[in-house]
Order: sequence, then C-alpha cells, then structure tokens
Amino acid sequence: MLDCKVSDWPISYLGLPLGGNPTASGFWNPVIERISRRLDGWQKAYLSFGGRITLVHSCLSHIPSYFLSLFKIPASVAAKIERLQRDFLWSGVGEGKRDHLVSWDAVCKPRVKGGLGFGKIPLRNRALLGKWLWRFPRETTALWHQVILSIYGTHSNGWDANTLVRWSHRCPWKAIAQVFQDFSKYTRFVAGNGERIRLWEDLWWGDQIFKVQYPRLFRVVTDKDSPISSILGPVRPFSWNFNFRRNLSDSEIQDLECLMRSLDSMHFSNSASDARSWSLSSLGLFTVKSFFIALSQMPDLSPTFPTKFVWNSLVPFKVKAFVWLVAHKKVNTNDLLQLRRPHKVLCPDICKLCMKQGESADHLFLHCSVTLGLWHRLFQLAKLDWVPPRSISDMMLINYKGFGNSKRGIVMWQNASIALIWVVWRERNARIFEDKVRNSENLWDSIHFLASLWAFCSAVFKGIPLNVLQLDWISVCSSNGTI
Repeated sequence: MLDCKVSDWPISYLGLPLGGNPTASGFWNPVIERISRRLDGWQKAYLSFGGRITLVHSCLSHIPSYFLSLFKIPASVAAKIERLQRDFLWSGVGEGKRDHLVSWDAVCKPRVKGGLGFGKIPLRNRALLGKWLWRFPRETTALWHQVILSIYGTHSNGWDANTLVRWSHRCPWKAIAQVFQDFSKYTRFVAGNGERIRLWEDLWWGDQIFKVQYPRLFRVVTDKDSPISSILGPVRPFSWNFNFRRNLSDSEIQDLECLMRSLDSMHFSNSASDARSWSLSSLGLFTVKSFFIALSQMPDLSPTFPTKFVWNSLVPFKVKAFVWLVAHKKVNTNDLLQLRRPHKVLCPDICKLCMKQGESADHLFLHCSVTLGLWHRLFQLAKLDWVPPRSISDMMLINYKGFGNSKRGIVMWQNASIALIWVVWRERNARIFEDKVRNSENLWDSIHFLASLWAFCSAVFKGIPLNVLQLDWISVCSSNGTI
C-alpha cells in the first residue's frame, strides 16, 4: 500500500550492521567476504614473501578495523581471519600449501621482539574499543554521550559511564565497558581546581593512588569518594579536612605526616578544570597504537633479536624479509627439511657449497668454508680483525662499524653483510636446483655489485655515481658529501 520494501534485521547503516548480534559468527560475514574477495583479486599476482608481508600489513589487517572499532569480535571469527592472513603470508593465493616457517604468535610480535608487527586481532579490537572510553568524558555535548549516560548512568569516578552493564550481549557498550579495567591502568588525572578528582581513589599524584599507598588511613576515612578540593580546600594553606572516623594511632599519624609532606608542593589552578591524561603518550592524549602496544606486552624470554640490522637496512624489502627468516634460523636448510619433509630432503644431508658438513642456517651463512672465505674478504676490505661468532643471529647483533661510524659507513656495511647472505642463499639454490656452480671470485663480485647498487638507490648516497661506489667503498663512506 505504501510501496515500501520489507527488510530484515540487521540492516546496514554507514557501513555497519544495525540491529544484529555481534556475538554470532554470521554477523561478521561481510568482513570475511571482503577479505576473501581481496584475496581472490590477488589470485594471479606473483608476490614475494616480502610483498605478502606488505599486503597483510597494509590491507588484510585493516579490513576488519571498522567493525573492530565498535563491536567485540568472537574468538572463532578472529581465529578465522588470522588463519586467512596466515595462509596468505606463507602460501600466497592458489600456490598450494607451503610450510609455515615461523609460528603465528612469533609473527604477531612487534618488530623489536622479532615479529612482523601484525598483532593479534583481539588485542587490536580492545585497543580500538578503548577509544570510546577516552572520548566519553571529553564529548559531553555529543548525542551519543547523552544516550549512553541516560541508559547506563555514571561511574563512581564521575568521569566514565557505568561499566556494570547487564543489558543484552547485542549492546556495543557492554563490550566497550569490558575494556575499562585495562584502559584505566594507563590513565591519570591532572589536577586543576580539584573538584572532580577523588583524592584517595584516583591516580593524580605520584605513581600509585593514595588508597594503595596509605591503606591504614583509607580504612578510617569517612568519605572515601571525597574530591581533592573538599579535603585540601581551594587555596593554600591547605585545610586538611580528612574527616577520619576516629582518632589515629601512632603508625597512622606517621602515614598522615608522610602524605601531607608529599602534597606540600602541590598547587591548585582555580581557573583550570580537572583533566584526564594518557600516561603512554608524551602529549597526554590517547592513541590506539599506544594502547595496542601496551596490551601486546608480555614476558619475553626469547633471545635478543637483531631488529636494527634487519629492518633499518636500506635493501629491497623482499631481501629484508628473507634476512628476517635467517635471523630466526627458519629458512629451508637441510636440517629443517629433515624434520618437515624427510622423504624429500637431500640425502645425504650435506652442504652443497663446501660438500663437507651438514647444512644448517649457522653453517650455511657463517661457518661454511666458502661463506667464511667471503666474510674474511669483507673484513679484510674493512681492515678489521675478526673472529667468527657462534651463530648467524649473533653476527647480526654485533655492531662492527666496518666502514666507519658515519651514516654512509653504517649503511654500506649493512648492505655488504646482507648482500653476502643473499648471494650465498641464491648460490646454494642454484647448485641444488640448476646444477650451476660459481667460484668464490664470482660470488664476491655479485656481493660487491649488489651492495653498491642498493647503496646507489638509497638517499644516503644520493648524487654518487654507481661506478664510483663500486670503485672504493671506504673512500665513499668517509667522504662528507660531493665526489
């Protein structure tokens, strides 16, 4: 009669479902479908491991962000999205199943911890939801603030909405309120006129709330929610209206004297309102990134990772990605292939460069007689004495400064070291799969050319011709500018 279409819940509004159940896996189907469509679009593209890392970072990790900023993602859906990311990272699209060389937990760690910085989706979800907790007391005139306040009421701290939400699981604010405990660890208050900050229960002075610092005093306080202004007064000298419910013992008097001394240097600003600050930012402002990093922190007993050597180098990204695998000792050398696919491994297990010992990452890239000769030649060029370290990861951690302390010297040394690792791996593969062999002189020429080419393409060596770079690394690295 009205010529209107009949529709079912949920409906899409501003790109988000309205009226659905976020705890149901079907609610998240649009996100899964978008990721699948994007993967289908890469079906025929040949992508290196480094290229896939870039696409996971720039695309696959951000597709769910809009949903994650408002709804709590179910664990099963998060696992499904991470499985799509994981399979694409290691196998690409339509390229068959391949080995997952590094565990997903290690991959998701920050780069400084040896990961690729993808981060776990549930942690990113919590960090994005925390943004609403930051905005709530700052946007008091916004309609959404007034709606939340009218439904749930005010938190006992006077700043936030009530976090005890007993409404349906369909309600987004319930998921947001569940983040409050983690969120509140990184907030502190900045006293202005002292009218909104609770003296005992808010973090506003020192590194702990006074409730925790002085538990004996807190137990005998009559009004535990009193604001600063009602206890200290608006101006100096302070009035010290603590309002204890009984006379204090000797130990409690000592605590009170300590508390009063600590507050003696405090000054109010009657013209300024109290404010909330974010302790993880130098500016005191909330950022999703800082909250996400804080949530991602965990006890890490793993060895130190050579982050600067791998990621600060000025080499092609696909080469950085390979060196990251080498630092983890997860490239497909014979010792690992024996564990993963013993029916396909080379037999006998022998290094194809020296034909003397078994092949492992440490042997192939450091201790093999062929590789060791190349390292010795590099150190002789830099006029440095050298004793081979125990492992290739230790080699990456040591700051040799072979070509000096200048920016050019550091870049060129990294280029040369990484070029050596890259050339050795390509030579190993050429001998196995193509039955081609080059001598050490040809390998050194390739290392010298690649390191010079990568330097030529970087801004650090801007204006220096490639032939000049190839001629004398030490002279170029010691020069301050023009050649």
